[in-house]
Amino acid sequence: MKRFSLVLFWILTVTVLASAQTTGYFPQIADGVQGGGITWKTTIYVTNPAPSGTSPASVNITFTASTGAPFNISFVDSTGAPAGTGSLSFTISGGQTQKFVSSGAGALSIGFGTLSASSTVVGNAVFSEFGAGGLISEASVSASDANMNQAIFVDTQSGFDTGVAYANPNSGPVSIGLELLNTQGVRVVPSTQQTLAGSQQTAAFVKGGLFPTSPALAGSMRITSSGPIAVVALRFFGNNFTTLPPVTLADLIAPVGHWLDRRPWMNPLTTFARMLHALQFRIG
Repeated sequence: MKRFSLVLFWILTVTVLASAQTTGYFPQIADGVQGGGITWKTTIYVTNPAPSGTSPASVNITFTASTGAPFNISFVDSTGAPAGTGSLSFTISGGQTQKFVSSGAGALSIGFGTLSASSTVVGNAVFSEFGAGGLISEASVSASDANMNQAIFVDTQSGFDTGVAYANPNSGPVSIGLELLNTQGVRVVPSTQQTLAGSQQTAAFVKGGLFPTSPALAGSMRITSSGPIAVVALRFFGNNFTTLPPVTLADLIAPVGHWLDRRPWMNPLTTFARMLHALQFRIG
């Protein structure tokens, strides 16, 4: 009993440590001229939520094109000064906030961003669509974790469609299963399987691409993958859109397992965490 209590103590301790995240993902980054007078820009905000005056966090955001190649997107800071191309590196003290805006120059390019920090920071990306008359629509999404079992809300009724973007931050390919469910949790069309290569990103509409034979519906799409991926969904009506953050269906032990995997000297705890993971309760 004493040994079990000690192991449980360490698992809970590791859970706390793992929750102080230093890595997050922006599954969709868009920049450039689409055509038809449409231009896309991405604005990134990063805040250090620690008390003002505390030690700075070192932050690096790298951008990867949907093909897996480096994404040479250029940013300026809040003063309009050049901030970086292909990556952003800076320090940010407690209570401070940084803002970076992409140039919107060149042909439209799509990719994803990976945020790494030496201590906890909060990141947010804003997608902005501009036309000849100025801003048409925009929406924001927070930097998210990569997960293996998640879902997005879907709405394809009354002229709406839902787009989903997912990025594979792993070095190797992952297989991705997609299952479309109605409001009752019933699958409405056969599920589909995809493979996404390492460091690549893709995006598609649910009704207009992934499930073209599905009826108009409100519901959800389950996304399961052989490795952790980052996901974001957008609800479109014409040129107007808003983001729909994914719902994580995995249990709370999974992040602990990933944290332990990077620390081989804690193998006994890794084994125990995997045992708990096998007993997980799933939502829905």
